[in-house]
Amino acid sequence: MSNVDRILEGAVDIHVHFAPDPRVERRGDALAVASQARDMGMRGLVLKSHEYPTQPVAYTVNQVIPEITLIGGVALDVQVGGLNPDAVECTANLGGRVVWMPTYSAQADRQHKGLSGGICLLDERGKLLPEVQEILGLVKSHDMVLATGHVSTKECMVLVEEARNRGIHRVVVTHGTTSAFWTGMTAADMKAMAEMGAYVEHCLHVMMPTTYRLSPQDLVETIRIIGPENCIVSSDFGQDFHPMPAEGLRMGIATLLRAGLDEVEVGMLVKDNPSRLLGL
Repeated sequence: MSNVDRILEGAVDIHVHFAPDPRVERRGDALAVASQARDMGMRGLVLKSHEYPTQPVAYTVNQVIPEITLIGGVALDVQVGGLNPDAVECTANLGGRVVWMPTYSAQADRQHKGLSGGICLLDERGKLLPEVQEILGLVKSHDMVLATGHVSTKECMVLVEEARNRGIHRVVVTHGTTSAFWTGMTAADMKAMAEMGAYVEHCLHVMMPTTYRLSPQDLVETIRIIGPENCIVSSDFGQDFHPMPAEGLRMGIATLLRAGLDEVEVGMLVKDNPSRLLGL
């Protein structure tokens, strides 16, 4: 077994897409994605959809493939009512673990694409909306993971600070290095949120030729600025033009090793930190 395969054993990918998807073609459904991840020795996957809660899919696939842990959640986009506390509570009661703030419905995401409208977490005074506060209360009471989604850097900072003040300990800045291309989030911003207790997620997606072509060395440099102990590496794969998530994560592990991270650091990024975030 190579050192790359050994690091992949027990890895947890917190950002996996799957079919069916109403927007884009996906490489495989949740059964296919989970089957490959199990066969490659991974410990767990978080299933993500921008349009629908994924816990029922995770639960059902786990009945068929019990050797790997599948975790579901909900992205608070317009398809589930936006900033909808009922959707969060329903997900929690079904066993879902992750709550993403708006992604494709976020005002910042739409502005990046040249579109109008969208959901902002803040009022005109820069304070979190009452419904966001209610959602944070549910995240806290159900011990869920709060993920920042595709909101602006300012919204992220305010959200992470409030989560810290409320004693929410499972917080992740969604694909920080991808957000750098969307909202101008800097390594200093990411480090500041890490110092408030959040993990900063870096998706391998950001290095791919069809996305932003961030160099592996630049990704490693950003991780070192923030501190590997404060970061998570996931795939954000599932697209038909990318590898299957498990194979993509394996490629990412090998790439980060070649770019200068050592085996202990990469193990922390793909195993220790995501497992701790999810309470596995």
